Parts: sequence; C-alpha cells; structure tokens
Amino acid sequence: MHSSSPALAATLRALRGETDVHVVAPALDNPWLACVLALAPNVHPVISALGALAGGLPDVIPSAGRDSPALHAAIASLIGTNAGARILPWWAEIAPAGRGASHAAALIDAAQRDRCPRWAAAALIGPCDASAALPSHAYDIAHTVRRWGQATPDLPTAWMDALAPAERDRLLDALRTAPDNAARCLPWLPEASAVNIARRLTRWSFPFALYAYVAASPIACARHATVLSPLIQCAGWDDLAALTRLAVAMGIADAWAAIRRILCANPWGAVDIVRAALWDDLHTDVQADILSATQRSSVCAAIAFARGDRGDPPAIMSETAGAFFAVVTPKVWTSLSPAERHAWRSRLDRVDSYLPVRSLGLDPAFLACAVLNTDLIAAVRRHAPNEASLRRTLLPVVVHDLPLIAVPDIIGALPAPPDPVAFVQIAGCRQDLPPALRDWIVTHPAPHACRTAVTVLRAVQNRDPIARCTALMHALAGWSAAEADTLLAALPDDARAALHPDRSALADALAHPDRRTAFRQALDALDNLPSSVAIPALHALDALTQAMTPSEQQHAGTELARALRDRGGIFTNIAGALNDAARSAVLPRLNDPHVGSALDDLAAADPLVAHHLAYALHTHDPIAACNALAAASLDETKRLWRLLPETLQHAVLGDENALLTAAAAPGHVDDLAQALRDWGADVLLPWLALRMLIDDDAKRREQGMAILAQQPDRAAALLPLLRDDLCTALESVSAIAFACADLPLRSPAPAPVRRGRR
Repeated sequence: MHSSSPALAATLRALRGETDVHVVAPALDNPWLACVLALAPNVHPVISALGALAGGLPDVIPSAGRDSPALHAAIASLIGTNAGARILPWWAEIAPAGRGASHAAALIDAAQRDRCPRWAAAALIGPCDASAALPSHAYDIAHTVRRWGQATPDLPTAWMDALAPAERDRLLDALRTAPDNAARCLPWLPEASAVNIARRLTRWSFPFALYAYVAASPIACARHATVLSPLIQCAGWDDLAALTRLAVAMGIADAWAAIRRILCANPWGAVDIVRAALWDDLHTDVQADILSATQRSSVCAAIAFARGDRGDPPAIMSETAGAFFAVVTPKVWTSLSPAERHAWRSRLDRVDSYLPVRSLGLDPAFLACAVLNTDLIAAVRRHAPNEASLRRTLLPVVVHDLPLIAVPDIIGALPAPPDPVAFVQIAGCRQDLPPALRDWIVTHPAPHACRTAVTVLRAVQNRDPIARCTALMHALAGWSAAEADTLLAALPDDARAALHPDRSALADALAHPDRRTAFRQALDALDNLPSSVAIPALHALDALTQAMTPSEQQHAGTELARALRDRGGIFTNIAGALNDAARSAVLPRLNDPHVGSALDDLAAADPLVAHHLAYALHTHDPIAACNALAAASLDETKRLWRLLPETLQHAVLGDENALLTAAAAPGHVDDLAQALRDWGADVLLPWLALRMLIDDDAKRREQGMAILAQQPDRAAALLPLLRDDLCTALESVSAIAFACADLPLRSPAPAPVRRGRR
C-alpha cells in the first residue's frame, strides 16, 4: 500500500471526521483499514458501523446501532459498489428481518453482476419468489434458508409459506441432493426433510449440523428432537467443540452424556471442550472426568494444573498450552515465576491467542500477540466495562496487523491513547517492554511519539526490507538526533540490534574490491546524519544485499536514493564505491558521456530524481521516466524532459488521441485538443500534467496537479473540458480554485451513471 493510496487517504479523512460514505468508500474496500474505522474514536457512528461490516467485525456494532435508519440508508447507497460487495454479506448475517426488501431491485442487480453473494441478496430481501430465484447452488440455498429461518425464531419454517410451491420445492430438492451443504440449515427445514438429510450426512459435515442447532432457537431444537438425538449419539472426538457449544447453549442432557462418552475414550479431546466453553459453564460431571484423567492425558494434567488441582505442570506443548490458558485462574498465573510464564506463553499457538485474554483479562502481553476475530471480541467483552472500553482495547490489536507502510499515518491521525504504554506494547507486538522504553513512552505520550515507537518496533520485525526502509524514514522524521538516540537506546536489545546492519557484511557484499575503504568511509559518514536518514539508508543497503530479482534491486536503490535525497554528496560517495552489480541497482551507468555527466551532477543535487532518470535512460522505461518527472521540482521538469530521447518522450505521453479520450469530458475531446494547442511553446506542460493526472500512482497525480497549478488561469480554463473526477481533483488546488472563481459557470457534461449512489 502506498502511503498516499486512495484507501489510506479515505481512512485518514474518516478519522478526522469525514461523514460522506462515498468519500470514505475506498477505505471500506480494504479490510485492515476498515477495522481501524470500526474501532477508532471520533469516527462517525455510521462510518464506524460500515467499517465493522467491511472488516468482518459485526460483533462490535451495538445492537441498537443495527436499527439505525442512517446506517440502512448508507448501506443501500453502496449496493453494487466494491465497498458494498464487502459489506453486504456481513450485513446479511446481522440485519434486522426484511431490511433489504425495499431495495430488492438493486440487490438482485448486484447479485446478477457478482457485486453481492446471491445468498446475501436473498437473505436481505426476505423470502419471496424473486429472492428465492437468486440462489441455485446448494451452499447458497443453505445460507439463505438459515437466515430466513432465524428471522422468525418462533416459526422456524415460516419462510416456506412465503414461496410458491414450485419455488419452495426447487430449494428443498436442491438441498436433499447435497446433504453436506444442507447441514448448515437443518433446524429451519421441515422435520421430515431434515431427518432424510441427517441420515445421509458424512462425518465431515457433522460439526456444521451441530453448530446450526447452536445458532437456532430453542423452539427449533425442540421440534427437531428426532433429528438432533441421532446426531448427538453419532458424534465423535472431532465434534467435541460443536457438541460442547450445543450442550452449553441448549442444556441438552444427551449432549453432556455424549461428551462424557467421547472424553472417556479420548481424554486428549478435553482441549477442544475447554476451548469451546468457559470452565464454569461445563457440567460438573464433565469437569470431574477431566480432572480425573490427568494420568492418561497431559492435556487433562495441564487443565488440573491451571485450576490449582495439581502441583506439578506437564510438558509444555502447543496443545497443553491451549488447555492451560483456556482455564487458568489469576491466582495460579500470578503464582508462577517469570520464567514459567514465558515458557507457557511461548508455546501458545496464535489461533489460541484469545484464551489467556478470556481467562486472565486485558493484559497487554497477551493482546500483543492476539488475532482479531470473533473469539477475541467475546473474550475482551468479558472484561471491558463498556463498549467504548472494548473498542479502545481492540484498536491497537488492529494496528499491529496493519501493513507497515500505513502505521505511521494511521497512528498520527488518532487521538492520544489513554494508556500510551499499553498501546505501544500491543500495537508494537511486544510481549514485554524494557523499563527504559516504558519510561520513554510515559515522558512522550503524544500521538507522534506513539507513532514513532510503534513503527520502529514493527519495522524491526518486518521481513520486507523495502517496507522497513520506508517506515523507518517516516517514523524517525522530525526527531532531533538526541531525541531519536534516546528512543533507540531504550529499545529492547533485539530491536536495537536489528536496527543496525553489520557494516562489515555490507562491505563484503556491496563494495567494489578496489574501493572497500572508500565504502566504509561513506558508511562512517552516516553516523553524523540524523537517525531518520542514517538508519533507513543502512537498511536500504541491507535490502540490496538481500535482493533476489532485478525489481527488488531497483527498489532497494530507490529507497537508498530516497533516504539520502538531501545528502547528495554521501549518496554519490556510496554509489561510486559500489561493485558493478550494486552500482547498476543504485545509479546505472550510461554510454553517452554528456548525459552521464549531467546525471552525475543531478545525483549530487537530487539523488532520487537521478536514480529514476538513470533507470529510465538505461532501460527505456516510461514508468521510471514518469517517476523522475514526478519527483523533480517544477523548475527541473523541462530540463529533464530534454534529456529524454524522443522515443522515450513519446512512450511517456502515449498516444495523444488515447490521452485526450481518457481525460476529456464526454463530447469535448476536440475542444480539449484545441485548448492544449493554445498553450503554444508551453504545450508540453499540460500534456505531461494530463498524463500524470490519469495515472494510477498518487504521487504522479499530485505532480500533475502541481504542474497545472503553475498557470492557474490556463488550468481553470481547461476544467469545463475535463472529466468530472479530474475537475474535482484540480478544484482542490487552491490556486486553481481561485482562478475558477473568475470564470463563468460552465454547463456540465452529462455525468456517467454511478450505480448504487443516490
């Protein structure tokens, strides 16, 4: 993700109070950023709820908020969009009954265009012949029937009465022919159909059938006693989790008896039981069976140790660690030594990371390794005093899963956390923080300090060297050398070591054999630079040693040039001391001595522009040429353009007619061409600006706007001839906006149809 990507830009706007759903929509199409909106404070409630749905976290939406007319209207406006495609399946799982009926036509259209799962559209519309016609595969039919049945808990099969007999029979016939799919909707089928299907289930689908009854109403379970009883009797050890949830939810005596039967034969299955339910929710006979099996199973021994019923711990493995944390009491946990606690924590699988939170509370050491999912939300909710506390606790968990490049901007846009130490520990994925770092955080509680600490902790754990370079440069920018050194000295030992690549190893891998001393001297010169420059530069060189492909080599060279952009002398010293392969990645040599000399001068003045330009000239790459032009100052643009051969100039601009067609408002291609010719000798600037304005890269689009802003009156005159989104972008530039105020109102070109937007 680019730091100025549309999704990240939309997220930052929402964090600062944006309420327009369609402005925020790019963020909703990214699951990580959507989760940020779901949990961050000061986000509008509707945007927050949309984020929860788009991020797959419907459980954080309060029940009262699900009835909000504003939320319903926002979701309706997104039907048929990318964001809607992500939101609608989750909305179909929790939406109040019949909420989609008034938008049936839009939902049906979205389903037919694969912008919404067919089962979700049918579930939202509610049972009728039109919605029933949408799902054709048994999997979709099962999900549809499940949601229709859950909408009327007292009448689980009421959905059948809303369908014509032919449509109802089609659905039932499809389910009968695919029993393993039909297992997911058994409670909401007629008893005879459910009995017929249950008899033909394979072992693979047994858990789905049992979980279906967990999600059903007591009335549905009671009506299907003849279906449930054989399922329970035939359950095996791999059904223990589903069987336990069913026994706890419905209090079915036969389910508890089946659990005891399976446990007697396979006491190792106790780990599935305690994962699925709280210890205090288990039947006392099941508890006794587990505690009496400590000699037969180390899992049962771990449970007994965690409950305080056994003095010596069993061997610590992933299974015993899961069982231990599922039931451990605070008293037992606090009685362990730090070494013993570390031993248990280190063997816990990440999939079980919610268990210590469920048992012991909101300890940052556990949340720092947690996976954000339904289990973790339920575990946090057990201990959080209110919904605000729930969101506040989960927010840093989201941050520690964000792409590293997004971390500095996201944290910088958040208000100061109420507990900065806990926030940094959780978001930085650290089970322990040294006292020095805790003290540093306490004395630097502002968001920008949290941003720096978290980004540095995340960066040293990140295996992508390019992402590491970029993140460290952003994180350390703005700090004085003394302030940065204080933070770096307070880091954990492993993090501090990871920040400083071995310079001898760098010299061995990158230095020219005849220039090794010069290379070491250039590295030593980095010691006199701010940490925000020196550390990213060293990591860029480290990335170059690890690069396996030409693309990775080029990216490493780009990051070195970016880190040393204002230190051209050091950059040229490093580049001049590199071996041939490394030099080709950082600043490729050119055959033309005149151009090569100009490039050397440019490298001393602006390493990043020189790096991109060298690649463009060396490989005849129009993308690299665009990167050079986008990175250059506006005064340099024409000079750089003259250095490009004519063939590369044409490759950068592309076909003129295609460019005009892509940029012009409908019906204004010829008018736009004439307007560009009117620029006379300066015609290159608008052509180049338009080429950048329609580019996929945000930095190039920004440079395109900056080029046109040099002559705002002329740029304003182009606006009536450009497509709507380009006009909107250019009108956000203040110089062009002021120039537009002096122009007569234009008659807008017909706007393209925007599906799903009202």
